[in-house]
Amino acid sequence: MASFRQLVVNFSHFFGGFAVSLVLGLLTFPILTRLLTHEEYGILGLVSSTLAIMVAFAKGGLSDGIIRFYREYANDATRLRVFTSTTVARGLLFAGVVTALYAALIPSFNTYLGIDPRFTAPFLIMSVYLLVRPLNAIVMNYLRAVGKTLMFNVTNVVGRVSSIVLSIGLLLYAAHGLSGYFFGTVLAELLVTAILFRWFFANYEFAFRDVSKSLAWSLVRFGAPLLMTEFSYLLLQYTDRFLIVAFRGEATLGFYTVGYSLASYINDLVMFPLAYAIVPLYTELYTKSGMEPTRAFLNRALNYYIMGVIPLCIGYAAVCHDTIVVLASDKYAASSTFSPIILIGLVFLGVNSILNAGLYLTKRSMHILAVMLCAAAVSIGTNLWLLPSWGATGAALAMLAAGITSALLTVLLSFRHIALRVDISTLIYYLVLSGVMYGILALIHFDPAWLRLIVKLLLGAAIIGAGALYREVELRDHLRRFIAKLGRSADAGS
Repeated sequence: MASFRQLVVNFSHFFGGFAVSLVLGLLTFPILTRLLTHEEYGILGLVSSTLAIMVAFAKGGLSDGIIRFYREYANDATRLRVFTSTTVARGLLFAGVVTALYAALIPSFNTYLGIDPRFTAPFLIMSVYLLVRPLNAIVMNYLRAVGKTLMFNVTNVVGRVSSIVLSIGLLLYAAHGLSGYFFGTVLAELLVTAILFRWFFANYEFAFRDVSKSLAWSLVRFGAPLLMTEFSYLLLQYTDRFLIVAFRGEATLGFYTVGYSLASYINDLVMFPLAYAIVPLYTELYTKSGMEPTRAFLNRALNYYIMGVIPLCIGYAAVCHDTIVVLASDKYAASSTFSPIILIGLVFLGVNSILNAGLYLTKRSMHILAVMLCAAAVSIGTNLWLLPSWGATGAALAMLAAGITSALLTVLLSFRHIALRVDISTLIYYLVLSGVMYGILALIHFDPAWLRLIVKLLLGAAIIGAGALYREVELRDHLRRFIAKLGRSADAGS
């Protein structure tokens, strides 16, 4: 199927970009956990979480409508100029208003949560990031809409590398503490802005006189429920940070952030490439070919997702303790007791990029919003119930409960429009295979921890890879073709 092959190609592009970002993030992870105190690392995560939520608001729903509406305007130069002018001008307006409100209110908000006043400066420095990040998101969605996945990922990697170099550099050598770190983050985002808008204005015309109020309203009307859905999703992911700092303080927040961050790195490696690749493809397939080819495409994608995430979650549980000790040091080792729970919850959230296709394609964005609001309510309620007694583990269980809730509600609502099917034999096979892998890895005990971790990773990958090739004919065919291609290339080179 051509669409599925395109999904594999696009996914590989996004996966490559996010894999590089993951590796870079893992390089900074041990540096930051060793340089910063528990309190500072907790605040670092809280600033990032707060900005993620505020950026969602600052986008105003405009960028969410770009992929859905772009093709309707792209074939006519005049209409495209109106589309471009509207998205950029309104995007600048929304970002400016939200940034001003954020800068004015954040000191009082921090005081209400009981955050030490010395941590207010990092929040305020990120105001500049809040202003430019939503505008960058507009251009990034243009890249997705026109299929420029390579440039999308190269820009992401450039931004990530710049952020790491500048943030760590300033933290170490210029402005010690979190203020220096976040000042470097802001400089890196401004560099990304320069790169993106240089491409954008070289390819698209812009004029304030062409801004269309009716188009802006259409984009916002379509995107507002998706904006609120994203906001609810972010609340679901990050509310626990605010509740932890209020109930348990900055030190417990730092402890939880380590366990969450590692699980999030691993989940994002799979979830974001899939979500970025699959939505434009199934939207185009549905428009051109209708319901049944789209259903077949989504069924295939869902089963491949299951084949990947079951070994991922169980394998992470097998190596989590060693991974945290190696990357974050012994002082965070106890985070391994709840980090795998967080990953499972995030995986349930991630599968919605496939499960909610029926709602997305029939433009039932209010239903998508309702699902995320219910999941966010479950997260907040469960956190309030478990946090006082269970601490960080309670927050992890709240994430799991919310993730399962979101997946179940999405199935109930979305499958009325496009009912997908999970291959039960695939589910059982990979559960059993992953269980065997876990049992074997649990028998490995020797020092040092870093070598033990490498052995577990290689052995676990070998077990899952062999099991997948044994069962999946398509994977064996792809592997044979790949080997044959390498052989032809070698013969041609000689």
